[in-house]
Amino acid sequence: MNAVDQNFSSILVQVILAIIMLAVAFEITIQEIKELPKLWKKLLLGYVMQITFLPLFMTSLLMVIEPSIHMVLAFILLAACPGGNLSQLFVIRSSGNVGISMGLSFLSTLFSPLTVPGIFFLATHVNKDWIQAYKSLELPWGDIMSTLVTSIFIPLIIGIWMRNQQGHFWIRLRVMIEKSVPWLLFIILAGACWSFRNNLYEIDRFMFMMVMGSSVGCFITAYIVTHLMTRDYTTSITIAWEVSIQNTGLGMVLGLVYFRNVPEVSLACGLWSIWQMMVGTLASSMIKKMNAKKRKLCPV
Repeated sequence: MNAVDQNFSSILVQVILAIIMLAVAFEITIQEIKELPKLWKKLLLGYVMQITFLPLFMTSLLMVIEPSIHMVLAFILLAACPGGNLSQLFVIRSSGNVGISMGLSFLSTLFSPLTVPGIFFLATHVNKDWIQAYKSLELPWGDIMSTLVTSIFIPLIIGIWMRNQQGHFWIRLRVMIEKSVPWLLFIILAGACWSFRNNLYEIDRFMFMMVMGSSVGCFITAYIVTHLMTRDYTTSITIAWEVSIQNTGLGMVLGLVYFRNVPEVSLACGLWSIWQMMVGTLASSMIKKMNAKKRKLCPV
């Protein structure tokens, strides 16, 4: 791929991510943002866990397993990504707190230009071999920050503004963008597979096990820890979903644009995306049925 094609591909995937973020922002209203201070204690707990729990969980797991250095970089970047919008669907199906979910999605996206590079830097500096690998990447953090601002932060603000616009045109535009999201995610995934088609053989049993084990383990552990701290089901299940569901679209974009020598980044993010959609749907359905049974056995 020549420089012109690579620049075009980079711009294309960033535009796609920006459109996806617009759809995410449509779920957030200005009134809901105004209500956030009332939930500040739960939001603070959730946000601190969101930016620390999965990175710490993933880093500890990688230090024990000691996989290849490229695999380490892939999963650390994945853990550094902000929460994904799928979490809100699973929170609703699990009878969680939608207000907390919306608030955490807003906060994690808003501060992602700072947290993503910060978490990635700190996590890669806990091991001398990882430090050397980090230095060898020579990441253009100025460009990465620019990508995060233009593809995440700005679309978030514009999307919230669009969400509050009335009229037939704005409603049709929002519906069209929202319906395009699954297809755009598929395009990013297909683009990642095509760009790294010669490296697909690296999707091995280890990568599958890491994706499955770390996501499920993080969800269960986060729920137990939060429940022990709050003794509140709705808060615990909400934070558990927010901690374990990642913005894999962002991860794939960063992989395609800035980690072209580390194909495992986009491949791991693609696998995580598919896995969290499948297991999140299944798990939230099971939780929904369990809650329904409890309500029948213990009617208010």
